[in-house]
Amino acid sequence: MNLQFISWDDLNAIKENLDQYVSKFALPSNAWIEEELGHSPFLNTKYPMPDIHLDMSQPVDKAHLTDAANVQEVYGKLSFISDSQASDERLWAGMCLGPFYEYTQYRWKIAKKCTKQDIKAHYFFGFGARRSLSRNALARLWWIGRLTYDDSRPDPYELTKFVCENADHALHIIERNTSNSPTIIRAFVSAILTARTEGLNINTDTVGELSKYLNLLGGTYILDCLPYDTIYNKTLAKARELAK
Repeated sequence: MNLQFISWDDLNAIKENLDQYVSKFALPSNAWIEEELGHSPFLNTKYPMPDIHLDMSQPVDKAHLTDAANVQEVYGKLSFISDSQASDERLWAGMCLGPFYEYTQYRWKIAKKCTKQDIKAHYFFGFGARRSLSRNALARLWWIGRLTYDDSRPDPYELTKFVCENADHALHIIERNTSNSPTIIRAFVSAILTARTEGLNINTDTVGELSKYLNLLGGTYILDCLPYDTIYNKTLAKARELAK
């Protein structure tokens, strides 16, 4: 089996008729999609489909606790995808509607929150380009991995685990940041971890303030042109300042 995506025509057909389909997303099987469209909407890419097993071991109300493990699974198995391919709604919508239909239901409590807004956000790209990448159920796993994986560390997923500790961390660091540069995100998160190692109180409010600071830096400098050490040092200095 190859990695699959959904065609634009079928993607648009589902989204344009979401009002009549929305309740069907709570059904335990995705068989309704082919029944409604009259054909399978899934097309093959040239890539073999890796054997991906997503963790759904936590109770539904604690599904967020599986994020770190699932980032490692998705990014680890799909790291060959280019950033351009990983920004394509057809790929992630196809995965959410196809092999990871059950996972998407589980992670985002679709059985309880089967609303048009939730369906658009977590199965499709329901927002602008950047925000959609951090809201789609599968895209967010890949992009958190892409931006935080650091093979220079003893644990390459150390930064990933911090980002996944709290849903607000991912919101502040991944969604609200102005750059898709792994160098910037790694330097930023590394500085936060150093601050915590120093005994500074690092909570979600602190991470939010530091994210605002990084965005302010982006208004003064071209962040993509700044060295790793500069971003790291400025972020760490700001964290120390906030702790006073």
